[in-house]
Amino acid sequence: MAAAARCPSVSARCRVYLFKECHNEPMKQADQETAGGVILVITRKVLPGSETAYEQWVRKVSDVERSVPGFISREDIPPLPEGQDWHTTVLRFESRELLDAWTESESLKGLLDEVEPLCCNVARSQIEPGFFGWFPESESPGHSGPPTWKMTMSVVLALYPSVFLITLLITNGLDLPFPLKLLIGNILAVSCVSWISMPLCRRLLGSWLAPASACPIRTSVLGAIGITAILLVLLWIFMQIPMG
Repeated sequence: MAAAARCPSVSARCRVYLFKECHNEPMKQADQETAGGVILVITRKVLPGSETAYEQWVRKVSDVERSVPGFISREDIPPLPEGQDWHTTVLRFESRELLDAWTESESLKGLLDEVEPLCCNVARSQIEPGFFGWFPESESPGHSGPPTWKMTMSVVLALYPSVFLITLLITNGLDLPFPLKLLIGNILAVSCVSWISMPLCRRLLGSWLAPASACPIRTSVLGAIGITAILLVLLWIFMQIPMG
């Protein structure tokens, strides 16, 4: 089979995305919790006898990517002894625009042309981590949205009072089996967060929800302290309300 048939074009090879400082190392737990930006995942099956040449190519492209604007990290996962016979590459970039610029560049096109004869069955996958359904992407060029830890704190701020009030005012008074009351409460809480409390939180937090590169560290820290203080105040208030 011809190389062109296996790997058609640079656009087709690099067009699907996944949704941070290590290089060619497994992502640590702390990185997973603070990850942001855009991730491109590619799997390749290396042809028998081409493994050494492929590893040399990986080192070459890794050296190039270190100087690419927006590059965060690269993780290369080799095949496993049992069952997995493909190589997996996980690329992390600060934004979709910067990843686009790299995947459409002549530099990458030349590198991909070099690896085409060495592999086949190129495949890609796509996800969006975090709570991106509640946080629209930033309209600023080069930015994808707030970091995952900020989205998490915002969701807790919106969800906690919503769940408490729905439980207090609605589900506690229902004479229904607990699993059914729980289901009703979850439906109402998620609906409330989606259309009422989360839009209010986004408006309240404003620029604090900007991407990491557009929000000063001092602002991020003060915002996190403020949200924690609000949650503690809500906790104190709710503890004064009898639930019987």
